[in-house]
Amino acid sequence: MEAPLSLLEHYKTKQPVTCGHVGALTKEETDKLRQLWQLVIDEFDRTDSEPLRVLFRLSDSDALYEDDGLTSLSFEPLVPLSSKDRAQSESATPESELQSESAMQSESTTPNGTPLSNRIARAGSGLLGWMSSGRSTPASTSPDDDAAAQQRRRESVQDHVQRTQHHTTPLVPAPFVPLFKQPEQTRTFRSAFWQAATQTRNADSWVLRFLRARKWDVCAAFAMLRKTLEWRAGQALDEIMFYGESQLHMHTMKSGLAFACTRDRLNNPVFVIRVRVNMARERSIAAIKRFLCWQIETSQLLASGVDGRVTLVFDMSGFTRDNIDLQLVRTLITLLTNYYPETLGVMLIYVNSLLFSGLWALIAPFIDPNVKAKIILARNASGLVPFIDRKCLPVELGGSKAFKYEYVVPEINENSCMSDVKARGVVERTFGDAVDAYERATRTWLTSKSDDVSVDAGHERDSAREA
Repeated sequence: MEAPLSLLEHYKTKQPVTCGHVGALTKEETDKLRQLWQLVIDEFDRTDSEPLRVLFRLSDSDALYEDDGLTSLSFEPLVPLSSKDRAQSESATPESELQSESAMQSESTTPNGTPLSNRIARAGSGLLGWMSSGRSTPASTSPDDDAAAQQRRRESVQDHVQRTQHHTTPLVPAPFVPLFKQPEQTRTFRSAFWQAATQTRNADSWVLRFLRARKWDVCAAFAMLRKTLEWRAGQALDEIMFYGESQLHMHTMKSGLAFACTRDRLNNPVFVIRVRVNMARERSIAAIKRFLCWQIETSQLLASGVDGRVTLVFDMSGFTRDNIDLQLVRTLITLLTNYYPETLGVMLIYVNSLLFSGLWALIAPFIDPNVKAKIILARNASGLVPFIDRKCLPVELGGSKAFKYEYVVPEINENSCMSDVKARGVVERTFGDAVDAYERATRTWLTSKSDDVSVDAGHERDSAREA
């Protein structure tokens, strides 16, 4: 049996990563997949299960704009960076969320067992001591600057369009209604599962992510899957995606903090994150969290034909003290580690900054090993070319692809077709019928005893999926 290719060898040979994926499963891996599906179906059938609560909705309040408000779009902190940060997190986070956080993970420690918060706290003065405050720069003291920053920080895309185009019509004219006739404040496990699993072309691909992330431990994979669905329902990701960019931060969208612009050598979509345009004083962490979720959810649509994997390029050129944002870093790490497992193809950090090198030395020991193995530091374009063909690499990253990011502001009536509630109802019923057919075929597949019946059930699942 040949040894599996390394990540770099996959890119050199342009052979996609197939180990543990649909179409390349061993008999043992297929059995594990069936076991996990059985746990999912059993959960569908439970009559005593509590619905998944929606903890935050876009219409609730202005919580989006609270600087440290972890109650809206709350993520489990990777680690409190100082005693002050811990106190802020605990005071802003509901007790139920704190209990669930401790169940998911404990405070990260250095290799010698020292908590990261202690390590940073002992750094005292200088760069590390300044970083431990959790802020990028001191707040501006100029009243004029404060007013301008407040305006930039608070204005959504919809606010901007209505202000500049002199309209009161919302960009999304129809109200949000959850799929499967769910109430606004709760989701069932089944509805949350199918909304997430159908983002990829094959629901098996989504389920397999959790098995690979938990090294094929079925019970651990199911626990992670359930936790992910609880989080997705709690943060109302279906509502966030329904309203799309209209409720995102106008300043962030215009700045080009993150965007998809090309594909790598394995045909994964490439998202470029320009760190130099991010300044914590000009954004709220809740707004950035929403933006990151929207970007990752969108990436799943772009990557649906390649098993949902994406490549991230962190462009660190022009990186300064103003761009240090530990809240943003730990949010992204938590997302990729806990809620979007096996989504990352490779993370390329394009860096020529000594300042970032010091920051990386702090962060690296606490990144999940599966994620860390996919992180590549590139000092110049030559370090990116093994993963992205030079002709596909944007000019600003040293390639030859003529691409310049420009945010096209939506027109006030461009979503008018969303007002057709009748047509939407037809599409949703068709989607629901397809889900029902796939679920029935999956149940047959799980209960099949002979290989012939199992193969026929597998074909039935394939037909239902294509429908």
